[in-house]
Amino acid sequence: MDSFLLYKDSSADGKRGYSHRSDIIKDLNLDILFKTMAREDIFVAEKARRITMIPLETPEEIRYRQEIIKDFLNHQDIISELYSCAERQLKALRQYKEVTENNRTRTTNRTSEIIETLNYLNSGQMELIKIRDILRSSSVFFRSEGLKNLLARLESAHLDQIAERLKETDYFITGGEIQYTLQFGGGLKICNATINYFTDKTFSKRRTSQKGWKNLYNKYVKKDSISLTGNETLRSDVSRLSEVTILHVLKFYRPYLTDMIHFFDHFAEEIAFYMGVIRFMTRMDELHIPLAMPKPLPIGSKDTSFVNIYELSMAIYLQMLPVVNSLSFTDNQLTIITGANQGGKSTFLRSYGIAQIMMQCGMPVPAISFSAPIYTQIFTHFTRREDEQLNSGRLREELSRISRMIDNASKNCLFLLNESFASTTEKEGSRIADGILRAFYEKDISTMMVTHLFQLAESLYNEQLPHTTFLVAERKDDGARTFRMIPGAPSSTSYGTDLFKILED
Repeated sequence: MDSFLLYKDSSADGKRGYSHRSDIIKDLNLDILFKTMAREDIFVAEKARRITMIPLETPEEIRYRQEIIKDFLNHQDIISELYSCAERQLKALRQYKEVTENNRTRTTNRTSEIIETLNYLNSGQMELIKIRDILRSSSVFFRSEGLKNLLARLESAHLDQIAERLKETDYFITGGEIQYTLQFGGGLKICNATINYFTDKTFSKRRTSQKGWKNLYNKYVKKDSISLTGNETLRSDVSRLSEVTILHVLKFYRPYLTDMIHFFDHFAEEIAFYMGVIRFMTRMDELHIPLAMPKPLPIGSKDTSFVNIYELSMAIYLQMLPVVNSLSFTDNQLTIITGANQGGKSTFLRSYGIAQIMMQCGMPVPAISFSAPIYTQIFTHFTRREDEQLNSGRLREELSRISRMIDNASKNCLFLLNESFASTTEKEGSRIADGILRAFYEKDISTMMVTHLFQLAESLYNEQLPHTTFLVAERKDDGARTFRMIPGAPSSTSYGTDLFKILED
């Protein structure tokens, strides 16, 4: 029994995440996304970060999540109810695990452990039924395979029948009636012991009322029946027999208990992720900022296109739509971006990286439309403020960081490089970058690079390397920046006329 809401037939356990997650989160400002998803909910923040950093591997996996998101977006009351179920059960599960662990570390009465186990089994079973009923009440509206299949699995699990059996174990908590058939063998040892039934106190009273005549018969007429309740030793033996009985009964429930814990562990994580996605989408709708369900292409494809892509963290921070970009690449493996400083090149690179990460975890992306290949790994190498504080060691740090990424890279990866190797001369930086870019190119690794190394960009442009695109930050004749990227020959990063204009102003 599993929820399977992130993957069609498995959970996120054991799935390979991005190998340099902290770099991606820092370079792309993804913490702003996670905070928007969480709305101060720590559990959602934790799960949103974890699931977002595990890329899906096929278009089918991405579409599977997209359809579930659409169902939850159209029926937000359902996900709110399901998340409430997950929160309650998460709390109950945490409490049960704590009590169980405490019982293991000290000598304690087994009765306490038994009661905690029975309480958790009963509460968990009621929560499973609640989840099934929530899904069943809206099943006619579902379009996603994930929610339909979850409901089908819960309906076929005989939850009501199991709940009835578990109610019988209330005897061991509330008191009630249990009947054994016992035989004594050699040495007066019990053999062939059988439990005929056990019922809780309420049912036991009803049973006594219905069979009052039999009780009278046993008490006043039947002479071969002997009451054992007055014997202290026998009463103690019966108590021990009751404990042994429930431990034996729990052995049969143990696999089901394990399945239940397994289910709620996964269900809570999955619903928390979707809750975060819906909260994020709702917030963007409040700000009137568009999102689009992307069209994923298989691993190995080289085509990318998008309309009105924007930098998400900037949009959330400013609470308005920033400058957008629309581009299309066909059979492209290497993209070089040059142009004037403060022209929006780094912002554009970040906007593309954010959209790619969001697409690969099944989320809608910040654009009007977006279509791109799936990459097995994504690496980001952005210059940072802390890097600028380094002097002689800055280039070494840059090379060390990218070397660690290369160690984890393989075919069909994506590298996003922002002003890499800016800590050395243009000649040396161009030589280092040229060697790395050509190695990536030969190994079928895609790269998008923002660079100030005009010598590098011009050399590659003049060579007319196949499957390569050159973009430049648009600049008007009067020096005004539009912050848009357009196809064009490599351009310098500074303009003397711009400096003169600034001085005149």
